[in-house]
This record gives sequence, C-alpha cells and structure tokens, in this order.
Amino acid sequence: MTWLILIAMTVAVLLLLLWPVVKSRRLAEGLDRSAYDRAIFRDQLAELDRDLARGAIGRAEADAARNEIARRLIGVPADRPPGAVAASSQAAILAALLIPLVAVPLYLREGRPSLPGLPLAARLANAEATGDFDALIAKVERHLDQRPDDVEGWRVLAPAYRRAERWGDAAEAYANILKLQPPDAATLADYAEMLVFANQGLVSADAGRGFEAALRLDPKLAKARFFEALALKQEGKAAAARAAYEALLADAPADAGYRTAVEAELRELNTRPPALSEDTIAAARDMSASDRQAMIRNMVDGLEQKLKADGDDLEGWLKLMRARSVLNDANKASAAYITAKAQFKDKPEALAQLDGLARELKIP
Repeated sequence: MTWLILIAMTVAVLLLLLWPVVKSRRLAEGLDRSAYDRAIFRDQLAELDRDLARGAIGRAEADAARNEIARRLIGVPADRPPGAVAASSQAAILAALLIPLVAVPLYLREGRPSLPGLPLAARLANAEATGDFDALIAKVERHLDQRPDDVEGWRVLAPAYRRAERWGDAAEAYANILKLQPPDAATLADYAEMLVFANQGLVSADAGRGFEAALRLDPKLAKARFFEALALKQEGKAAAARAAYEALLADAPADAGYRTAVEAELRELNTRPPALSEDTIAAARDMSASDRQAMIRNMVDGLEQKLKADGDDLEGWLKLMRARSVLNDANKASAAYITAKAQFKDKPEALAQLDGLARELKIP
C-alpha cells in the first residue's frame, strides 16, 4: 500500500509539472509569441497616452515610461523558427521524466521508510552532538523554565536568539541578564540594539535610554555611539547626527567592521533628507509594526507626488530611490531612477549622482 501511494503521488506531481508545458505548447502552435508581445507593448503605449491626457501622470514620467516601453518593444525577438517551441517543450518533458528515473533508484539504495521519527527528548539529548541549533535553543529554554535565575543560561540563550533573528526574545533575554547581575555597558548596548531590530530599525525611547546608560558606563563604546547617532538622524537632527558619525569614524580603528556602516550612514545624510516632525516621531513609536510600515509608505508616496509636481528636486529623487529600495519596492525604485534620469538628462553632475546611488542600491 505504501508503494502504491508513493507511485500515485509521483504520477500526480508529474502531471502537475507537465500540464503547463503541454498547454503552452498548444497555445504556441496557434500564436506568434513575438507578435503577441508587440501588441501588448503597443497597448501599454496607448494606455500611457490616455493617462497623460487625463493628467494621471506627469510629462517627464510619461516620457521616461514611453522610452522604457519602446526599448522593450525594440528588444522583442523576431518570430521563433518552427520547432523552437516543440524543442523547448520536449526538453521540459524529458527533464520531468528524468526526476523519478533518478529519484527511485536513489531512494531504493539510501531510503529507510521503516526508520521511526526522532522524539523531541532524543533530539534535545543529542543536540550538541548533532549540531541541531533549534534543539539547542529548546534545551536551554527548558533549563531556564526550571532555573530562571541562571544568568549563564541567559547568556547562552541571548546570542542564540539573535542568531535565529528572534529579536524580541533576544531583547527579553538580555533584560533578564541585566536583572540578574550588575549592568555593564556591552550588555546594555546589546539589549537596546535588539529593541531597535525588533522595532524595524527605529530607535525607540526604551532603546535610547539603554544606549544612554551604556555610554555613561563606557563613553567610547562604538555600538552605543552608532545608535545614538542613528537616533539623532531619525529625529531629523541631521547636523548633530553627521557630527556624531564623523566622531565615531575618527575614533574607529582602520580594520573596524563597523566603519562600512558608518560610512553608509554618512553618505545617506549627505542627501539631506527632510526632517521628521516631533509629532511624527512620537506617533511612530506608539504604532504597531504594520501601522508604522503603512505610515512610512504613505510618506514615501507623498514624496513621489511632490516630485511629480516639481521634478527638479535632485535630492528628493535620491531620497525616493533610497526609500523605495529600503521598502523592497524594486520596480518602483527602478521607475524612480528612470524618471529622474529623464528629468536630469542634460545635467551630467546630477546623472552621475543618480548612477552612483543606483549602483550602490543595485537598482537595474
């Protein structure tokens, strides 16, 4: 019965894999793909003209989009020769059929269907030997459930949470360390840093107090100085943030790993982004992660609308490109880059800044 089930599952998967290939082959036999692509691009150009006529987009943005569509239209290949579709379909079918032909002999040789599942207790007992990271965390958690006052256990668990990117849990673990022993600068900074990570990069009031406490114990602690400067930048105090980063960079050893991050922050400050108001900062600190993300997107969309009305603001375009990249809006970042290049096509210095930022952000 087990083998019948496995065979049935294999056949079902193969059918699911092969059906789109067979379907596309049938469609391709009656459709010229290159002609289809050209028709789509022409429809996009017509739609662009309609948007421009009703004022939905600006002239500069429309020109940039038209250039991009035209570039893609020119790049559409000529009609594929007869048999090209069939050859690609046959290759896909052959590849799908090879999967079971390779997998079945391999499973017959190495597979062990009678092997029982490994109980959690056994995983925990062998966690060190097997290198099972999740089991190691679970083992320490169980230990701390029974002995919550074991500071060494929290010292093991905090960096483990950090490695697993469980920022909130890591912050709580560092907080427990601070409760169980006299505070030291490094632990205070680690605790505050995890609060920042859990808060999507925003230096909250609690995190700020943690960094301040760390700097009272060690005024030269690089991590605390970095985030103190970041808090100044987020509050719109660009000059103070720049001075703090420059001072940190001056004190940093030549091989310090954080030099790259400091230099990146200084480059971003040089674009002189608009400052956030105190009310905006205060509101952001009290928001949930999803609400804060929505607020940020609304602010970036507002900047984009301003640039549509006044396209000569180079710093605004640089700010928009960076913001779209941070929000992982790759297509919108690319669109902003293309539109900005069209806007400043006669200004070589502006184009150089746009191209440099695009390379830094890996915008196509």
